[in-house]
Amino acid sequence: MECFHMRQELPPSVRNQLEAVQSWPLCLTRTIPLPHDAKDSPNVETPSATSCSGSSFLEEENGPSEKNREELQKHNANFKMLYDMQQQLIATLQEQLRVQEIDLDSMKQVNAWQEKELASLKSQLQRPFDGEKRHLPEPDESEAKSLEKLKSELANMSAEWTLHREQADAHAMEAMATSVQAGWKAACALPHESTVSLRTSVVPADKTEFSFVEWLFTRSLVKHRHARDPSLWCPTARVKVLEVQKIENRTFLKRYAQRREELLEERAGQSCEPLQDIKTLIGKSLQNRRSIEEVCHCPDSGVNLNEVLLFHGSPSAKINGILTSGFDPRYAGLGTGAMFGQGSYFAHNASKCFRYAGDDDVERKNGGLCQTVLVVRALLGNPHYQRLMCPERRMPPANSDSVVALTKAEGGCVDHREYVLYDKASILPLYLIEFEHLPDCRCQMCSPQD
Repeated sequence: MECFHMRQELPPSVRNQLEAVQSWPLCLTRTIPLPHDAKDSPNVETPSATSCSGSSFLEEENGPSEKNREELQKHNANFKMLYDMQQQLIATLQEQLRVQEIDLDSMKQVNAWQEKELASLKSQLQRPFDGEKRHLPEPDESEAKSLEKLKSELANMSAEWTLHREQADAHAMEAMATSVQAGWKAACALPHESTVSLRTSVVPADKTEFSFVEWLFTRSLVKHRHARDPSLWCPTARVKVLEVQKIENRTFLKRYAQRREELLEERAGQSCEPLQDIKTLIGKSLQNRRSIEEVCHCPDSGVNLNEVLLFHGSPSAKINGILTSGFDPRYAGLGTGAMFGQGSYFAHNASKCFRYAGDDDVERKNGGLCQTVLVVRALLGNPHYQRLMCPERRMPPANSDSVVALTKAEGGCVDHREYVLYDKASILPLYLIEFEHLPDCRCQMCSPQD
């Protein structure tokens, strides 16, 4: 505990005068302190050189002359001023000493009170518990005020922290939205054929596209049924995106662009009907979402042909075949079955692809399950909404370009929507996403299967 008065210094005027006084030389004869800068002082004059000489003493023996009398009067005035200054300095030092003594007594009282309280707390801790509820001593009025002041300060600090956190979150969301919009535009922009290599190239995505694909992937994760007990629902997967690779192939691009032009001609430049809103029933929870909020649409086309970004899961061997030759609906369902016919299956929920990704070539990094899914641009056109299973289907129904399998909440037979395309020209592979399940993930893939 520091005392404010103990750190107080002498006033500058007093300190300067004291230093000036201490620097005056003494007259060898009369021991009169004389200032060095007597010529500059308005009240002090330097005695003449003869003031201490022998002739001056002779004049004093015969009686002081008028000139010596005036000099003595001036010296007396200087002595009086010095005396007053010394008295003022002594009074100031005595006052500071008195304040220091008062502060020292206060510190001793506080120390004694602290020792008393500490001894009381120690005795309470050492006393055996007798089953009675013990109470700490009630705080006095000053302590209660201090406590209220502290609570008020904490409340203000909490409010300021909440405000700063909200501002930081808003800035982060704004920055992410800007990055997502830029990545979305880059992902959906169809490049010119001359800028794309003839054979498939897989290169790391740039920072903007990585941010967008990561956002698209993580926001689509949902709950799924437990593999062992379908009546139970697993928690939403907790994963980390490790790498995003961009896929480019001139053949895939030309084939997709040609199919897009054909569909535009068939519809005479007219837009397709937007996708129906999506209803999903997870357990007893019913979710009703707009399709445009749930399914990522491609914003680069002036005419709505229901071009969307979807996910696809396959084992590593099949993914290599897709990267070489593209999607081939003829081989669909060979390993997992085909509820809605011989087509290529996609989902707007990436987690629906987990059970199909990495079935026979599962790798583990840092103890977590590592998988890979594809992001494709799908040309749905005018979809047919399918409620029942139709494993014999080989093409979409008349006047339609794709099949959308409806959820159980929509009168269908699946938990989450599936999108089936029967023409490989309607599918353009865009990205490969490599991700890892975190150690605390309890999704349908990480939950015990026994």
